[in-house]
Amino acid sequence: MKKELKVSMVEDSEADARLLVLELSRAGYAVNYTRVDTAAELRHALTDRNQQVVLCDFTLPYFSGPEALRIVKDSALDLPFIYVSGTLGEEVAVEAMTAGAHDYVMKTNLKRLAPAIERELREAKVRRQNRSLEADRQQLVEELQVALSEVKRLSGLLSLCAGCKRIRNPDGSWQVIEAYITEHSEAIFSHGLCPECVTRLYPEFANYDTPARP
Repeated sequence: MKKELKVSMVEDSEADARLLVLELSRAGYAVNYTRVDTAAELRHALTDRNQQVVLCDFTLPYFSGPEALRIVKDSALDLPFIYVSGTLGEEVAVEAMTAGAHDYVMKTNLKRLAPAIERELREAKVRRQNRSLEADRQQLVEELQVALSEVKRLSGLLSLCAGCKRIRNPDGSWQVIEAYITEHSEAIFSHGLCPECVTRLYPEFANYDTPARP
């Protein structure tokens, strides 16, 4: 079964476009392509978010490869951009790669085209996965920051009554310490008596030995 491939093809020659489609078909791709040869047509083609790759001739009568590359980069779409040209010299090819093209293939050596596309599609997938992982990491960082801010809610100076041990709220009201801490943290209270309070409040029980545990 052939792999579907949706291509924006920046090419002024329909015959050359069909040669590229034929080569990719031989390599196992079912190609759905949109051929464009002006800036406006390319921008319109890129509104289709299902595009997978841009194949671009370097020299066109009314357009140019470098201009097409700028349009693709400005679109913020992470699409593999591969020059397919018969006029791309080695020095120009290096400049094209430096400008952001992912690869270049000479029209006299189209057997390189399918492997180049397959490689760039894999790398684009990895980039998408990395962006997703980074987004998850950023969300986790934000959640941890929120949690940390909640933990710190009890930090700072607390106004505590020396008599009843109530805490004064920012609005001036007074609140039982257990209620205040429960409201501002995840603490849960259980109540009992320490030995000193047992002696003070219930002296008749203070001298009883605690039964030994089995």
